[in-house]
Amino acid sequence: MSVVFFFLLLFFVFYGFVPQCPNIPNAERVDCYPDAGASKQRGCCWSPLDQRSVPWCFFPTNHGYKVESVHNSDYVIHAEMTRMKSPSMFGGDIQQLTLHAEMQTSNRLHFKIFDSNNKRFEVPHEHIATVKSNPTTPISETLKITNEPFGLTVSRNNRVLFDTTMAPLVFADQYIQLSAKLPSQYIYGLGEHVHQRYRHDMNWRTWPIFTRDAFPNGVTLQPAPAVTYRTIGGILDFYLVFGDTPEQVVYEFLELIGKPVIPAYWSLGFQLSRWNYTSLAEVKKTVERNRAVNIPYDIQYTDIDYMEDKKDFTYDKEKFKELPQFADYLHEKGQRYILILDPAIATSKRVGGAAYESYDRGTAKNAWVFESDGKTPLIGEVWPGETVFPDYTSQSCIDWWIDEYERFSREIKHDALWIVSRHLGA
Repeated sequence: MSVVFFFLLLFFVFYGFVPQCPNIPNAERVDCYPDAGASKQRGCCWSPLDQRSVPWCFFPTNHGYKVESVHNSDYVIHAEMTRMKSPSMFGGDIQQLTLHAEMQTSNRLHFKIFDSNNKRFEVPHEHIATVKSNPTTPISETLKITNEPFGLTVSRNNRVLFDTTMAPLVFADQYIQLSAKLPSQYIYGLGEHVHQRYRHDMNWRTWPIFTRDAFPNGVTLQPAPAVTYRTIGGILDFYLVFGDTPEQVVYEFLELIGKPVIPAYWSLGFQLSRWNYTSLAEVKKTVERNRAVNIPYDIQYTDIDYMEDKKDFTYDKEKFKELPQFADYLHEKGQRYILILDPAIATSKRVGGAAYESYDRGTAKNAWVFESDGKTPLIGEVWPGETVFPDYTSQSCIDWWIDEYERFSREIKHDALWIVSRHLGA
């Protein structure tokens, strides 16, 4: 008995499942074992290669979800689906899912895939909810559904742009994966990374999303060409924007999210920022040196060293005691002042044991990111030492932050704010 047949038999005995393995190019394999230590014990297709970058364990065709019902109108498709019987990747698989897709304009398709029976976290769409829809193209001309296993095919002018039938949908409580074949290898964007070039390398590269250099939320690009999205929570919520030119796509995108704010003219000028000015006197010396040699610079910053023990919404009343008047000093010469805040709030007292009121008010408003019990603040360590982290998805946190900033802006006059976002550590 061959080893391969033995493992297929094991899966049939324990799961009543035998993977149906497709005959596909290596470039189209979608990883069924993205965690470390891949083995043949996940109920997928197993085919070791000399290339370590290409998945050895890849999805069979009898995995994923089956469409049970579809309801169509001219511009909307609503479908219900159930999970096919197959081994689980990480457990906690959602058994029933719903697809809701709508053609919002002739150049914009929106679709969501979510748990049919339980509400899960969704990114708030407060800035998109008011966008106008004017569908003129029937959704049937853009979106096709494959029933078993479930897949989506998005086309424009008879060219397939986004095809998820290349691999099954995985939708578990703490693991979601969707793959799609793309029409070309000209892929840009994704952000939050140090990229060596604008066009992405499609040779099995994975880029984290929302975490600068860590997983699990990420996007994998492969030479098919194809993209795989992975996340540990929430739902799948996609907007696909079409256009015949890059300019047209940008226009459609801005129609969706809103047009950008035009920056103040002075903000486009030369700016000077550094960490570890030891006092306001040193900052002023720096300003005067640049003025003396006629270096054109429009903006001076102060980093977290202006704070009292690096605590947000405070300032050092000894070394930076004249900070409330610093903006006026710069304005006399047509310059501007920007101060920095870190979104991590210290839990410790202020100098002399005084209450740190910004922290106390945030605690009273439940403004922090909490652990899984929803009550215990997530504790980390950033510049001021032990910290909690504002949960900007919470309205109570937003209200708290606005109130603290308004209080501080009345105390320290300034022209703009730099909110540092890269020093969150837990």
